[in-house]
Amino acid sequence: MNQPMAIEELVSVAQAEAMGELDAPMMAIVLASEQSYDLPINSLETDADKARWGLILRAAREHVEADAVAVLYPAWTTIREKKKESEEDDGLEVSSSDSPEVEPNEPIDTLFVQLHTRDHVYWRGFEQIRDPKHQRIIGFRRIKALSTDYRRDEEPSIASWLSTLFDPLPEHGEETDVDLELSDLLEEPEVSAALYPRQLRALH
Repeated sequence: MNQPMAIEELVSVAQAEAMGELDAPMMAIVLASEQSYDLPINSLETDADKARWGLILRAAREHVEADAVAVLYPAWTTIREKKKESEEDDGLEVSSSDSPEVEPNEPIDTLFVQLHTRDHVYWRGFEQIRDPKHQRIIGFRRIKALSTDYRRDEEPSIASWLSTLFDPLPEHGEETDVDLELSDLLEEPEVSAALYPRQLRALH
């Protein structure tokens, strides 16, 4: 897989899914060698939600032997520019935007696109532009500070809920409580229905 090309293709998919909607859909795409599998995510609001979906995506990736997983989701952020080199911490800061109509520190309604591979995390962020009258999404503006590629061991803590995505599941007979939970999650209707290729899912 050409990973830089793949992240740009995923951006196109995410933006197409969000155009005309009141909010961008929250979903994961498990990218196996011959097929892709969509898993709609119902919530990432709490740490418990993230822990649960981290387990689901780990199990789903292992189940179809995928080498990459994409996560697409909307969120609010106040990050607009990268920190100056002398002040670097996590590499990001809250500062003024290139958009003159947006006040500093005012949250931006953002679409995030992440591609997780075994070695890297590709991260893109876009401001969602809305029709003032109907509040539907009509376009996107890239946020440069949220468009970064990381080595997997250097990813921001905000993505830590996916840090075990490529950990192998244990061999049969070595299951822990966590791995039994992974097995149960694969049987849930919302997950098992999603683990069909896109063109076959409607027949499941």
